[in-house]
Amino acid sequence: MVEIWLLPPSLLLAAFFISAIVAACLTPLIIKGGPIDVPRERGAHHNPTPTSAGLAVMAATGLTLAGLLLVFRLHPVSDPVYSGLFLLGFAALMGMSGAVDDVLDLPAKGRLLFQVMVCIGFACLFPVRDLTFGGGVILHLPPLIGIMGTAAWLILGINAINFMDGSNGLAIGTQIIAILAFAFLIILLAPSSVSGLMLGGVLLVLVASAGGYVGLLPFNLPLGRVFQGDAGSLFGGALITGTTVILKNHDIGSVWLGGFILAPLLVDVVLTLILRLRQKKDLFKPHKDHLYQQWLIKKDPSHLRLSLIVWGLCGVSSLVGVSARLIDHYNGSDIRFALLVCVLILYSAGWLLIRRHLSRLPDR
Repeated sequence: MVEIWLLPPSLLLAAFFISAIVAACLTPLIIKGGPIDVPRERGAHHNPTPTSAGLAVMAATGLTLAGLLLVFRLHPVSDPVYSGLFLLGFAALMGMSGAVDDVLDLPAKGRLLFQVMVCIGFACLFPVRDLTFGGGVILHLPPLIGIMGTAAWLILGINAINFMDGSNGLAIGTQIIAILAFAFLIILLAPSSVSGLMLGGVLLVLVASAGGYVGLLPFNLPLGRVFQGDAGSLFGGALITGTTVILKNHDIGSVWLGGFILAPLLVDVVLTLILRLRQKKDLFKPHKDHLYQQWLIKKDPSHLRLSLIVWGLCGVSSLVGVSARLIDHYNGSDIRFALLVCVLILYSAGWLLIRRHLSRLPDR
């Protein structure tokens, strides 16, 4: 392993804390003048609450990065495909579309169509060309299949976070954990290869955005004064899913890493969609069928306790995923896919057991 830092630790710490402070300063402006999320059937709140605080995170991330680049005249190792710039642009575009939706409440099918077009564009830049299953089994994907499969992952992951953003702190904390997990892996493995050395921009974007979400979190949990809105969930979702395929293209991670990091969210979203399909319900209609929503309704109304549970599950699966990647890197093994299957089976079994238990309980 090459014994160098991708970026100075002091710079990363500065990006994190400056962004957190800026987001904390900007969030009260959203609270005073931002759009209002009125109580609705699918929501977990009972009072009109300001939303779209994800704009504060986006602004904090952009301002912090611009300030650091300008003041320190940063010139990280050149990336011929500008991965960090495209990642930030992709996330910002998704976040801004979410902000528009926070104000106008756009039709679900129209939102999905926009996401499909943007995700296909990003997938053309960073397509997944092969899938590794361990034991020397590698599936090489035709270009069109690789692009469409990459776009499908982006859409699934982004909407998984958006769908799970119905409880104070749950999605924001999960986004912080996921983003920092990616940053940690980049710090450990990127300096070991020429391709990895091009990830300085991506790392800086991740650290600054994680700081922004940390600055926002106290206003959402425990205070409950503002929601991140679609602006925040789509921005974070794009960062997480986009980083997954960028790391795959730079040979630092695999597509399975995104599955590890978002495992508890993906399980709830996919199994809930399957449940609604079996019940012949409209998939585009707002609902309260997700396990976390049923937990709040029937088991425990505490958003804090629910968030801690989901954060813990996300932290465990992220740790397993990052550890598997490090084991594979240093031992030449490939256990990631097999471990991911085990994690998903375990979480799915837990989902089914809890769901069965909750179905027997009356609404609180």
